[in-house]
Amino acid sequence: MMNEPAEHDGTSVATGKSRRLARAGMLVALGLLLPATLRPCLTLHPTQAGVLCALLFTGTGLLGLLLATTLWNRVLLRGRLRGELRRGNLAAGVVATAHAAAFGIVAAHTFVADTLANLAVGAIFFVVSVIALVALSLLFRGLTSYADDQEILGENLAAATSYSGLVVALSMIVGHAADGAFEGWLPALRGFAVFLLWAILLYPVRQIVVGRWLLGFPLILRGGALDRAIAQDHDWVVSCVEAAGYLAAALLASGIS
Repeated sequence: MMNEPAEHDGTSVATGKSRRLARAGMLVALGLLLPATLRPCLTLHPTQAGVLCALLFTGTGLLGLLLATTLWNRVLLRGRLRGELRRGNLAAGVVATAHAAAFGIVAAHTFVADTLANLAVGAIFFVVSVIALVALSLLFRGLTSYADDQEILGENLAAATSYSGLVVALSMIVGHAADGAFEGWLPALRGFAVFLLWAILLYPVRQIVVGRWLLGFPLILRGGALDRAIAQDHDWVVSCVEAAGYLAAALLASGIS
């Protein structure tokens, strides 16, 4: 009986940390979204109409960001994210942060325009980008021998870090794919799809650059020492190296294209 208050305090502290992580992700998303949606209209049209234009883009982007983040959190952890945050699961907090930041990146690329005529185009491209981001993340995580959702529910911070690095890197590629002047749906969607091919770069980066070169693991097509280090050993350093590799590849793709 004497230990109950201490245990309760420990759970409360952990709960607070995981929730703060989730809120931090939304803060990053807002930091990305607000300048991108407010600046164009206010710069080109510093009038009441420009303010209205900026607010509509920002409001629509924020609504899309919140809906997409909520849905992805629900799909990944089967509706258990809120409960995991209350339980103090830091891995769930890291994933919630990554989801918010990733959709913030996508929204900051798709809701950028200086006229209300392009608001519908931005909204449609946001939906297309969200679908592409989720599909690519599921495809790439299928290359691992462990299930990300189960590892995250099991409070595996290494798996959450690896997953989060992948998601943010893919969001950078998807967001960049949505950039550019709109010249019709067919050329816009064609250019979008072509740029998404850069996502393939993340696979050799993981297996060769991260697994073989940086970490010295035997080269293998799937699974192997890299997966064991994350799923079994919960090696957070390995997962950070993997996440950094994904981000470097995304920066490279976005920078040279």
